[in-house]
Amino acid sequence: MTVGKTVLLQKDPAKGTAAENYRPITCLPTMWKLLSGIIAHDIQAHLERNHLIPCEQKGCATDRRGTKDQLLTDKAVVKNCKRRKTNLEMVWIDYKKAYDRVPHSWIIECMDMYKVNGNIKAFIEKEMKHWKTELTSCGDSLGQVSIKRGIFQGDALSPLLFVMAMMPISSILNHMKKGYEMEKGAQMISHLLYMDDIKLYAKTSESMESMVNTLRMVSEDIGMEFGLDKCAKVSMKRGKIVCGGDLPLYDGMAIRELADDDGYKYLGILQRESTLKEEAKTVVRKEYFRRMRLIMKSELNAGNCITAANIWAIPVVRYTAGIVEWTAEDLRTMDTKTRKLLTMHNAFNLNGDVDRLYVARNKGGKGLLEVEQTVREEERALQDYMNIRQDEDRLLKMVVKEHLLKATDSKDEYRQRTNEKRLREWREKRLHGHFHRQTKDIIDKQESVRWLTDGLMKKGTESLLMAAQEQALRTRYIKYAIDKAKIDPKCRWCGTTNETVQHLVSGCTALCDLEYKSRHNKVASIIHWRLCKKFEIDVHKTWYRHEPQPVLENDKVKILWDVNIYTDRVIQARRPDLVVVDKMKKKVTLIDIAIPADKNVIEKEKEKITKYQDLRIELQRLWGMKVRVVPIVIGALGSIPKDLKKWLKDLDLEDADCSALQRAALLGTARLLRRTLVL
Repeated sequence: MTVGKTVLLQKDPAKGTAAENYRPITCLPTMWKLLSGIIAHDIQAHLERNHLIPCEQKGCATDRRGTKDQLLTDKAVVKNCKRRKTNLEMVWIDYKKAYDRVPHSWIIECMDMYKVNGNIKAFIEKEMKHWKTELTSCGDSLGQVSIKRGIFQGDALSPLLFVMAMMPISSILNHMKKGYEMEKGAQMISHLLYMDDIKLYAKTSESMESMVNTLRMVSEDIGMEFGLDKCAKVSMKRGKIVCGGDLPLYDGMAIRELADDDGYKYLGILQRESTLKEEAKTVVRKEYFRRMRLIMKSELNAGNCITAANIWAIPVVRYTAGIVEWTAEDLRTMDTKTRKLLTMHNAFNLNGDVDRLYVARNKGGKGLLEVEQTVREEERALQDYMNIRQDEDRLLKMVVKEHLLKATDSKDEYRQRTNEKRLREWREKRLHGHFHRQTKDIIDKQESVRWLTDGLMKKGTESLLMAAQEQALRTRYIKYAIDKAKIDPKCRWCGTTNETVQHLVSGCTALCDLEYKSRHNKVASIIHWRLCKKFEIDVHKTWYRHEPQPVLENDKVKILWDVNIYTDRVIQARRPDLVVVDKMKKKVTLIDIAIPADKNVIEKEKEKITKYQDLRIELQRLWGMKVRVVPIVIGALGSIPKDLKKWLKDLDLEDADCSALQRAALLGTARLLRRTLVL
C-alpha cells in the first residue's frame, strides 16, 4: 500500500534538465489514500478540538479561506502601518525543498509532542519505513527509491504531518514577544504561515534580525534550509518604504532587500511593501486571457467551453478579489475583451445580447460568469466570512477593524439583485427579448432550454441559434430597417415577404420543399427509429444513420412512413407522417410532425389533431380498431409545447426525449440559416 509512482514534470523547458527544474507528482494506491484520509481526519479533529494549530498557520485549516486569510491579514498590517505612520519590517522566507527535507524523526516527535493517539503514531512510524516510490519520466522508469526523509506526497495525511512539523516554529516565534502591534497594547503579530510560506513582521530591524536568525537556527535543527536566493525583505519608516539594506545572518550570509523596481510573489500575489497593483493586474490579465484563448481554440462543445471558462479561467481573477483593488473600469474592460474573444471564435454573435450571455443556462442564457460580478461577489463573500469568523480568529478580527472591504450587502443579496436585473433587462428589450415574450406562456420552460442546459452543440451553432432567437442576425430586413442600408428588404428566396429570422426559419414558401422538409424528416426519423426499437424491428444502432422504409412489419406491428391512406370516401388529410398499427393491442396511432414558428406551437398542435379527425373516424370504421392522433410539434427555434412530453408518453417513447427531437430541429434550422446568410 505504501509504494507510489512518481512522474517528474519539467517546470520550465528553458531551464533544461536540471534536477530542481522537475516537479514530482506522485500517485498512490487507492487503499492507502483511503486509510490515510481516515487517519488525517481524526488527527485534524484532535488538533482542532484542543486548539493546537496556531492561528498564524492556515495550511490544512478547515472552514478557512487559507491563502486569502493570510493575504487579507498582510494587507491589513500594511494598511495599518501607513495609516498610523509607524515603522514596519517585513521578510519573506522561502525553504529549499521543504517537503522533501523534514526528517521522519521530527514528524514522530511532533506527533508525540501534540499527544496524537499512540496507536496512530505507532502505525505511521512503522509505515514510514516502507515508503517507496517508482520514479518515471516521459514514460520511462528511472528506478525505485525509498523515502527516508520528507513527506510521502500524494495522500491526505502528508500535508497535515508537514503542518504539525511546522507548528513548533510558530510557538517559538510567538514566545519571542517580537512583532508588529496593530494598536497600542494589542497582541503582536509576528508572522503568517501557510504550509512552508512564511512572512515575518517586526517593529525594528534589530527585532527582525533576531527573529530571522532564531528561525534559521530552529529550521536547521529540524533539517530544513532557507533558500536564500528566494528570500527578501522590505523596510518601512513612518508608513513609507525606505532603503534599510540587506538583513545579516549569523553565518555571514544575508537576506537581500527588494530593489525599487522589484516585487515578491507571495501566495500568488505580486507584492513589495503592499500589493503591486498594476503589475499584479497585468499578470492576472495575461494568465486569464491565455486560458481563455486555449479554451476557445479547443474542440470543446458549447456547454463545456463555457464551463471550462467558469472553472479554469475566471478563478484566476476571482482569487485576487479583495486583495487587488480592481476598479469598475478594469473589470468592464476585461469583460469587453472576453466578449471580443468569444466573437472571434464564433462562441458569441457580434450583435448578440450581452445580458443574455451572463444569464444562467437553465433560464435561457449562455451561462458565462461575468468578471465584474464575480469579483464583486467574492469581495462580499470575504466580508461575510470575516464577520462570521472574527470571533474565532484574532487575526481576522484585526482585518475587520481595518475596514478593507466596505460592501453594504451580502454576496447572496448582491447576486440575486444583479441576476434579476440582468434577466429582466434582457427580456424587456424590444428586439432581443421579443422571442421570450412571444413564447413565455405557451412553452415548457424547462424543456425549451434543454439544448442550452445540455450544451452539446458546437460553439458556432449555439451562438447562431441564440442570435436567431434574439433577431440579431443581419437579415435583409434588419439591414434595411436597423442598419439603414440601401438594400431590398424582401426575402432573397421567395421575394414576397420581408426577410426576417421568423420568415426564414418557418415561413418561406421557397424553402418548404428542401430545407423545411429535410428538417422535418430528421425529427420524424427519430420517432420512426424509436418505434422500430420498441417493437423489436431491426434498425441501425444510431438514429442519424437510420433510413425509414415506407412499410415495416412484424408479428407485433406495422409501421407506415409517409404513406397515402386509401379510404372509401374522399378525405383531404389522409397522409400522416407515421401510421403505427399495433396488432397486439388492436390500436392505430396517427403521428404527424410539424416545426412551425415558435409562437404558433400550440395552434399547430390543435390544428394537427383537428386535421386528422375525419381520417381517424374513417379508419375506426374500416379497420375496426381504436384510432388516435398524436401531434409532435417543436418550434423552429427550439420551443417545446407543454403537452409534448404527454404525447411522447402516450407513444411509450420516453427514450425519445424532447431534447433529441429539439436538437434535430435546431440543427436543421441552423443549417438553413447558414445557407441563407452566406449567400
